[in-house]
Amino acid sequence: MRTILLIDDDTDTRVTLRDFLMGQGFAVQTARDGQHALHVLDKMDPPDLILLDYKMPVMDGKQFLSVMRRMPKLQSIPVVLLSAATREWSGAHLEVEDVLSKPLDLELLLTTVNRICAEQL
Repeated sequence: MRTILLIDDDTDTRVTLRDFLMGQGFAVQTARDGQHALHVLDKMDPPDLILLDYKMPVMDGKQFLSVMRRMPKLQSIPVVLLSAATREWSGAHLEVEDVLSKPLDLELLLTTVNRICAEQL
């Protein structure tokens, strides 16, 4: 079973996406911000994919990526950025597999997740 870590500060978004992805056969762990995600990652096997909100309190997506990419255990995990703030990340040169705009199209999300997870086989 493929595992996804979903990082988003919005509780409704986390619950909706977790339930949707679990219904599609994925195991899903969640975190409320980048700092919490690092704690969650420390206690689990590396996930197959990280879905990362860009704009969050405590530690945002850009800060999380910066820390994650310096950690050998985590640096090769593919990341999909989820963001409504497209202007903020557009010039950030982030190392991500894809960027999906919020509000999310669930079919596009599923297609993207399936594509990236298939590439990891």
